[in-house]
Amino acid sequence: MSTLEFKGARLSVRLGCGADERATPQAVDLDLAVRFAELPPACESDKLEDTVCYADLIAAARARVAGREFHLVERLAHELLAVFRPMVPPGAELWLRVTKLRPPVADLAGGVAFSLGDFERSPG
Repeated sequence: MSTLEFKGARLSVRLGCGADERATPQAVDLDLAVRFAELPPACESDKLEDTVCYADLIAAARARVAGREFHLVERLAHELLAVFRPMVPPGAELWLRVTKLRPPVADLAGGVAFSLGDFERSPG
C-alpha cells in the first residue's frame, strides 16, 4: 500500500455560521491523504508527471474557496473532496481533514476539524 500525504496546507476562507464571521477570511488547515491502488510510476521514474502533484491539489483548493463563502466546515470539506477526486488516478482513495483554527466559541482553543473520505485515519 502506498500513500501520499500532506498536512497543514493553509487556506484563507470566508467560513462561519454568521455573516459577521464570514466577512473576514480566516485561516483553515487542510490535511489530505491519497492511497494509491497501485504503486505510482514516479517511484521508478522520479518524474512529477507520474504521481499526484500536491502543489496542484493545494492550488485547486485555493481556487475553489476564492471569492466564496461557506457556513460550515463540513460543507467546505465535502466540496474540496469533490475537487480532488478527478485529480487522482483511478482506484485511488482519498481522505481529507479541514481544521477551522479559531472558531468563535468560548474556551475552544484547539480548533475544530471535520474529516471524511474513503478510508479511516487516526486523529493527529
